[in-house]
Amino acid sequence: MKIDNTNSEMVQEIEYLNKKRQKALQMGGADKIARQHKLGKLTARERIALLMDCGTFREYGLLANHQSHRPEMADRDAPADGVITGFGLINGRRAGVIAEDFTVMGGSVGVTNGMKKMRMTSIATQERVPLVWLLDGAGARAEEFIAEGLPMVTHLINIARMSGIAPSVGVVMGPCAGDSSLVASLLEFIIMCKGEGMLAAGGPPVVLRATGEVVTKEDLGGWKIHCVESGVADNPADDDAASIEMARLYLSYLPCSAYEYPPDVEPDDDPDRMDELLLDIIPDNMAIAYDMKEVINAIVDRGSFFEIKPEFAKMMITGFARMNGHVVGIIANQPKVYAGAITAKAAAKERHFIDLCTAYHVPLIFLVDVPGVMTGPESEKEAALRYGLAVAYSLAFAEVPKITVVTHKAFGFGGSAMCGYGAGQTLTLAWPRADFGSIPGGGGVLAAHKAELEASDNPEELAKQLEEAYRKYSGPYHAAATFNIDDVIDPRETRPRIINALELAMGRRTAHPQPIMRWGIMP
Repeated sequence: MKIDNTNSEMVQEIEYLNKKRQKALQMGGADKIARQHKLGKLTARERIALLMDCGTFREYGLLANHQSHRPEMADRDAPADGVITGFGLINGRRAGVIAEDFTVMGGSVGVTNGMKKMRMTSIATQERVPLVWLLDGAGARAEEFIAEGLPMVTHLINIARMSGIAPSVGVVMGPCAGDSSLVASLLEFIIMCKGEGMLAAGGPPVVLRATGEVVTKEDLGGWKIHCVESGVADNPADDDAASIEMARLYLSYLPCSAYEYPPDVEPDDDPDRMDELLLDIIPDNMAIAYDMKEVINAIVDRGSFFEIKPEFAKMMITGFARMNGHVVGIIANQPKVYAGAITAKAAAKERHFIDLCTAYHVPLIFLVDVPGVMTGPESEKEAALRYGLAVAYSLAFAEVPKITVVTHKAFGFGGSAMCGYGAGQTLTLAWPRADFGSIPGGGGVLAAHKAELEASDNPEELAKQLEEAYRKYSGPYHAAATFNIDDVIDPRETRPRIINALELAMGRRTAHPQPIMRWGIMP
């Protein structure tokens, strides 16, 4: 017998549940959503729809609301308490998302808002899945004293502890101050949206009150400040859609956690390909700079290079690529900027990328053309020596496969910082015009023969003679003869030789990798 349950209590409860859900899905309401669109921004839910594979997102905390008992919050709703959280698939792999909802009280942090974020961080760490933060929040909520119910230090420590266990990505999509800016600065990879994106400890009104200075969002903490000058953020993107696509691309190079290896893809490029461009890439006049990015694009799988921090410390190039379908990290000097010398900022950029690749088992390829660590009064004030030695510290713990190719010059500690001989490489190669030494030849002669040159009737001629004498011991063949490198190669052989060594080194991989427990990826 069919039972008529149209008036049952459960049906009524389901109807009530659906009404609650629909109300929460409306976020801050039509007017606030229209304002978000007018600014050229997507809503938090629209952003999640772009980030997650279609139909895979499952929300946590849809029915959450604020907990404030203050008079100014009486009879006031905060749908999902201004942050949308949950799990789904990105490129077919599980991941979590925390999306601040600017349409609800400016995406500000209340107690429930903070609890949801802490819960997501905890689950993502426990289940070892990436976590993407879509940041568009105004910091602590003025109408709610969050210190009463939210341990902020614990929140930040939990985010730090996730680093090196599972990838974390921050996308700065609005004027982020306070909590949102602190969170972003802790994450492993940070994308900034041009236009509305801002990172600052306090926004323009706070700055005005504290210092009396009138400043715009862009001048205070826009993408040009943090992607170009400070290096706090990594990559800029033109708009919401481009930044979300960049986050998906970034994650495609990494494993879901440090308990897995990076995902291989079916290669569509010949591993034995030899690019004729490499034969003439270095000019006959060695004083003329060439573009190392042309070398990178010639040796990696076609179209696979994804640069990290492209606008910051341009004398150092870092990024992911694939070689015969395998993920690799590329670290290269850029001769077009400061002749490739390592500044304090360049060293910090390199150190961070080494730690990132070490944490997630990504092999490292070093392309070396470095005259040394940057010298001069300004460089010393910036502590280039200290930052450069931090690179050595990270290299000491980088147990991933490493391969070094010296294309032109490798002088002094700069050469060592670029994974010089003795750093545990599987292979060390040099091109035929490579040059080695403790310091560049001209400067070395001036330093070592100062008294002789001052006493000479023709110091310029004597300097040339001394430089020529030293040159015999500084080229690639002397390095090969003394077995400080494994081979001198035709530049066109670079790709096949790297791939051969890479696949040799990957043979040491165990069935179940373990995370490096020294630390994660320090900001």
